[in-house]
Amino acid sequence: MPKKQVSKSGIPFIIFLIVVTVLVGAWFLRMGNRATDEIDEIVNLSINQNQTAQQEEGEETSQVVEEKDNGDRVFENLKYNFSLNLSEKEAIKEESSASIYTVYFDSNKLSILDEDMESAVKGAILVQSEKEISVNGVKGTEIVATSNKDGSQTNLILIKKDGKLFHFQGTNEFLTKIKTEFFFEN
Repeated sequence: MPKKQVSKSGIPFIIFLIVVTVLVGAWFLRMGNRATDEIDEIVNLSINQNQTAQQEEGEETSQVVEEKDNGDRVFENLKYNFSLNLSEKEAIKEESSASIYTVYFDSNKLSILDEDMESAVKGAILVQSEKEISVNGVKGTEIVATSNKDGSQTNLILIKKDGKLFHFQGTNEFLTKIKTEFFFEN
């Protein structure tokens, strides 16, 4: 029986395919890493710009000014043109989104929204009593209500000014303070 002759020409072709596959794979990995690096740069740039904008906005919108010898302070918001006298111990925390600015005074808060959001605010509560009031010469409404979410009692003051709804929510003591120590600056 004659022996079959094995062709050695197939082995170089297989080696050639392996080398090409490795090179193409390396090229795709490199391009993928470049794209990932570019995306990371864009995301980091966006985050840095957003943080810078928030810092700049925070610097121009509000400040706490030490004013009195007894330790009382005045909180001023330059963007929305208001001030509020604070006690020495009152903690302040600000939050801002595209359409709502909120500042917390301990467990009480002031949210500033577009004035057309009044129906949404009132839709979240069941009004028990409502009376007209004046805060620094601007008419508003004081409301005692029950929360539709959990049935708890909530006290609020709503004031419309310059296309904005000033929504104060908190204790009776806080709302009394708003009526006497909250000032529109313009």
